[in-house]
Amino acid sequence: MQSEFVNTLFAWVAAHPGWMSFVIFASAAAESLTIVGVIIPGALVMFSLGALIGLGHVDFWSAYWWSTWGAIVGDAISFWIGRVFHQGIRRIWPFTKHPEMITRSEDFFRRHGGKSVLFGRFFGPVRGTIPTVAGMMDMSWRNFMVANVISGVLWAPVYLLPGMAFGASLDIASRVAGRLAVLILIIVVVLWATTWLVKHLVRLFQGHAADWMPRFHAWSQNRRFIGPITASLLDPEKGETRGLLALAAALLGGVVLLGLSLGAAGQKLPSGLDLSLYHFFQELRTPWADTLMVFTAGLGDYQVTLPVSLVVFGWLIWRRNQSAAWHWLAALGFGMATNLLFKGLLPVSSPAEVSRGVLGYSFPSSHATFSTLVFGFLAVLIAREIAQARRWIVYLAAAFMIVPIAFARLYLGIHWLTDTLAGLCLGLIWVAALGLAYNHHTTVKVDWRRLLAASVIALSATDLLHVGAHFSADLQRHQPQTTEQILSRAAWWEQDWRRLPQQRRDFGGQRRQDFVLQWAAARTELERRLREAGWQLAPAADLKSMLLWLSPQVELRELPVLPQTHEGSEDDLTLVRYDDGPDTRWVLRFWDVGARLREGGRPIWIGSVSRQKLQPRMQLFTFAVDDPQTRAPADLLAPAWQGLQVRVVKGSNPNERVTLIAD
Repeated sequence: MQSEFVNTLFAWVAAHPGWMSFVIFASAAAESLTIVGVIIPGALVMFSLGALIGLGHVDFWSAYWWSTWGAIVGDAISFWIGRVFHQGIRRIWPFTKHPEMITRSEDFFRRHGGKSVLFGRFFGPVRGTIPTVAGMMDMSWRNFMVANVISGVLWAPVYLLPGMAFGASLDIASRVAGRLAVLILIIVVVLWATTWLVKHLVRLFQGHAADWMPRFHAWSQNRRFIGPITASLLDPEKGETRGLLALAAALLGGVVLLGLSLGAAGQKLPSGLDLSLYHFFQELRTPWADTLMVFTAGLGDYQVTLPVSLVVFGWLIWRRNQSAAWHWLAALGFGMATNLLFKGLLPVSSPAEVSRGVLGYSFPSSHATFSTLVFGFLAVLIAREIAQARRWIVYLAAAFMIVPIAFARLYLGIHWLTDTLAGLCLGLIWVAALGLAYNHHTTVKVDWRRLLAASVIALSATDLLHVGAHFSADLQRHQPQTTEQILSRAAWWEQDWRRLPQQRRDFGGQRRQDFVLQWAAARTELERRLREAGWQLAPAADLKSMLLWLSPQVELRELPVLPQTHEGSEDDLTLVRYDDGPDTRWVLRFWDVGARLREGGRPIWIGSVSRQKLQPRMQLFTFAVDDPQTRAPADLLAPAWQGLQVRVVKGSNPNERVTLIAD
């Protein structure tokens, strides 16, 4: 899966360990410097380094000691700067524009004293400034270095180990399918970007809202259209109903007008970007990911969000929170309006290949809009009642519902990117407007803990019921459709065997392994013959067996055989044979690729053979790794097809032969 450039880079790193050690030391030291460390995302750097360790490209102990020494040296330099410049630090950028960075660290140091150097290295808000503040406040060198060394020794593994676990899991995923590893990377990036964006946007708005809102209100007063809307939303003395109705009409009317105008101009969905992203995600399809994505997409189905909405509304009425209930009803009403209006006036075709049986598509996506309204305004109701410094956590929790649901529907090909983004934006605009009106016109507090508990219980119960009733059907409906090939026995035997896959293909059509067998037989007959010849079903990849990866001392017989994928489909039959000692085994995999013989309808199975061996990693993990260079001996499989017709042909790979077997 790795590109030629990446492979070259890792080869260079392996050949120049001194340079890698210097890079690790310099990165850890820079991350600990008083000004540079504020800019460099140290946690991300160390997490990435841990991932390289988990992938086997960097030695753990070398990375650990060099990063530890880098962190100690960087903090020592920061401490020295604080002792030399003292209060002059406040006149240096970025502290001139953000004096709270120093103030926050000073408060932390006063509360915890010398222990702040030990704790501060693990506490994000003061990570980059606490050593400098310790120097500014004349902490002794001896006490500082004791805390500095202890924290440095503990700091490196705290940040490296999660990255190592991620790298190891990425390595395991790549053995199943390169596309699975790519998908994991994309999901991690999306979740990280969501966290960063929500955290910074919420803090930006909280820091400037008190100044922005009055200015915007004053600016809009003389505007004929926007002035009354702004006044009704922001002025507690005026009712907000008229302003919300006008804003809703403007939003819905503007979207309809825009959609009709684009349609009249010939700009219809899907766009080139929509199609490109759709085909990209279809390249990433794997059975494991499909299961997760179908479950995630189900969280946003109307069968789940509507009952949750009714439970929240009923709870607000029961608790006599009439204002909150009215605003909640306004959020739901807007969502219903988008559903009815857009489906009637702005229908779009969904990705037809995977959306059979799924109804109700529009631009913007009413599904994305409604999910945003439900989870977004629920976050507004809860966040209003907690401390301002922690509100971003509530909004992040809502984002972790909305974004994965939207991503899952894109992955499954249910929606296009354009209508999904438009639906999310429309929902966010209405949630923001409704939140401003609610916060400026409501003084009654909501018992957020009980509201949260009721919402979680309702979401869990409805999701379990919905999944239990529809999950299997949804999973089947969203499966990529395979084309069945009907071949005559004579044609397949002579030349049509070339029409069947001869290499296992992964992400981007990359060839991962040769298929050396084509066997026409019923599954029961195929499995019976192989088991009589000494093969046995492979150990299942369940939780208990996968935990053995964490053991540095484990027998190969105990480790599971991970499935592999060809064109997004897992192998259908996997068997193993132990003949060459306790540390190696042969693995035989067969795929049903939809090829059938006209005579009798028997499937033609395509198969690969590989040898696996134990591979300890960092004395922490133990994997079973395929050796693609090892060829199976001629007599390994011959007993299984004794008495059948066999033909050995030259495949597309000149170094491999394909064996055809039939009765």
